[in-house]
Formats: sequence, C-alpha cells, structure tokens
Amino acid sequence: DGLFVLISLLIGFTLSLAANRYFDRRSLAVQDAISIRTTYHRAATLPQPYREHSQTLLREYVAARRELTSAYLSTDKPALDRSQGIQNQLWTDAAAVAEFDRNDITGGYISSLNEMIDVHEKRIAASENRVPLTIWALIICVSLIAAFTRGLTLMSRSRFNLVLVPLTIAVVVALIADLDTPGRGFIRIEQKAMQRLDADLKAESSH
Repeated sequence: DGLFVLISLLIGFTLSLAANRYFDRRSLAVQDAISIRTTYHRAATLPQPYREHSQTLLREYVAARRELTSAYLSTDKPALDRSQGIQNQLWTDAAAVAEFDRNDITGGYISSLNEMIDVHEKRIAASENRVPLTIWALIICVSLIAAFTRGLTLMSRSRFNLVLVPLTIAVVVALIADLDTPGRGFIRIEQKAMQRLDADLKAESSH
C-alpha cells in the first residue's frame, strides 16, 4: 500500500508538471503569432525600401515558424537557422532605418521586433523544459516494484488482476510522456493561430 501511495504521488506530481508545461508551450505559440502580426503591421510604417523588404521577410518568417511544428524547436536546426537568419536581416533593416529616422514610429517597430525575438527564445526554452530523466527513472523503478509486490500478494491470480495495475500505470505514464513531447505523439501544440496568420499575410500581399 505504501508503494502505491508513493507511485500515486509521483505520477500526480509529474502529470501536473507536464500539463503546466504543455499549456505554457501552447500559450507561447499564440504569443508568437501575435508578436509577428504586430511587427508586420508596424513594418508598414517604415520608409521604402525597408517597408516592403521587412514585410517580405516576415512572411518568410511565418513559413519558417510553421516548419517547426513537426519537431522540437530546439532540435529542428534547419528551420531554426532559417528563423534566426531572417531575424538578423530584420534587425539589420531596423538598425539602418534608425540611423537616419529616429522617431516614435521607428521605436515602436523596433520594440515589436525585439518582443518577437524574445518570444522565439522563450519557445525554444519551453521546448527544452521537459520532465527530468531522473523522475522518469524513479517512476519506472517504483512502478515495477509496486506491480511485482502486488502480484505476489494477490489472493486471486487471475490474468485480469495481474494485468490491471501495470496496465493502468502504463497508460497514465504514456499520457504524461505524450504531454511532455509536443512534437510527437497524439497530443500536440495547436498551430491554428500561426496558420491563420500565414493565410492572412498571404491574402494581404496578393492584393
């Protein structure tokens, strides 16, 4: 009984940890789309040719961000390099504009661009923030011991009783692992905000 209390506490703690991190990642995905949209609209206030160039780069940036949905942000190096390369180009344009036209409008654009880059870094950090391997090892070890001792103490050795406890623990642990891996499995981070943004920017550029 003490072992099952311990495994219940471990699984409950880990599930809460994984769920909170999942919701943080989902919130950051929405913030990412919002920050890009704001930066795109403020780029319209820049003088030419920086206005058109910056908005073109931002449309490419949205496409690069969508490529990151199929894998962890911290491990999809080609898409990450593409995103960071576009960020550098956008910052170069912003610095060039600020050299000869320093005003509140330019400052607002630079502020939005800076926030967009910050959200990018936060999403990478959130994708790397996972349940530690030591906790997984502890859950597996305690689960095996609890299931083994449960099987030894059962009065009825039916297959149902022998399988029920390990199967229940396995299902819950699988759910936690799915929450903890946003780029794989059945539970994924929704990208509807980024998809809407991509569609809106493409429609706007075609007019």
